[in-house]
Amino acid sequence: MEYVGWTVLAALLVGGVAIWLRQRYPGGWRYALSTEYAGQRRDLDTARGKLQGLHREADRALAAARAAVEAAERARRSRIAQAEADLARLRSPGRGMLRSSVGSVLWLYEHVLVVEVGGRDVECPLPEVSVRDEYSDGSGHVYVALPDGRRQMVSVSLEETPEAEVRRFVVAVFNAAADEKIARAERRARVPQAEAELRAAKADTADQEQARDRLAKVEASQKSDKRIPRARQELDEAFDRWEQLTGHRPQ
Repeated sequence: MEYVGWTVLAALLVGGVAIWLRQRYPGGWRYALSTEYAGQRRDLDTARGKLQGLHREADRALAAARAAVEAAERARRSRIAQAEADLARLRSPGRGMLRSSVGSVLWLYEHVLVVEVGGRDVECPLPEVSVRDEYSDGSGHVYVALPDGRRQMVSVSLEETPEAEVRRFVVAVFNAAADEKIARAERRARVPQAEAELRAAKADTADQEQARDRLAKVEASQKSDKRIPRARQELDEAFDRWEQLTGHRPQ
């Protein structure tokens, strides 16, 4: 069974080669295989190879020029996106890293204090946050001034969260608020520079323009290049010679 499979495969391969030879060197087997016509076949192959080589050379040059344009465009988009992201972080840094928490009701992040109010999380920017703590009846009470001006009392069981931990959390909020006031001022001071960098990134099209100019030159050079039309003419002449010899014209 395996022998039959290999036989079929060999037959298909031979058949494929035969078809290729008949198409490449039309006119009969003696023209396609005989050493008598080896020179004529080389004549065809040389003309074909020259034209194909010139086409490959042109395609590579054009592809490289187009790739350079795409790379320049991607690089510019990347610079703009990075500049936009930097500016956005300065204007709105988000929560930042989680620093501490108490129970499941208070979370101290790098830039905000998050308080659970009525089943939802409320973000309080640290520079404006105000907290104080009290302790009674086995509970710790933390009072937080919310962004809308209201106050929220958050209570935690001292059996689950020791009083010292609650006090440390409140102190951490005060210290984080002080740090964030300085950090916010520094971010605001850096905004004009970040805006300028974004404008510069959008305005900088030099690499794109250079790459596009290079592409235009390659395209213009290829349009004026006489080598491919000349090679195509030489191939047609080789086809003519083969047709005169065999009565069949190659494709």
